[in-house]
Amino acid sequence: LVQLRTGHAPLNKHLAKIKVADSPMCPTCEQREETVHHYILMCEEYQTQRDALRARTTARMLNLRALLNNPKHVVPHLFRYIAET
Repeated sequence: LVQLRTGHAPLNKHLAKIKVADSPMCPTCEQREETVHHYILMCEEYQTQRDALRARTTARMLNLRALLNNPKHVVPHLFRYIAET
């Protein structure tokens, strides 16, 4: 959770910055940089999992701030999204 909040998660944007990945681009969709925001909220390849996340929470919770800062009600569902993707 801390890695997601700080942008230091093992996603290509961060990995390229620390020279562990060759490119910051999303390896799944190859359309945008793989940032926390892109991975959780935007990548089209994960739409099915995102829809499930939305169903388990509420539509208003599908913003990055709410997803990363609501440990009791949202974070377990966010971690399930991560496991599913």
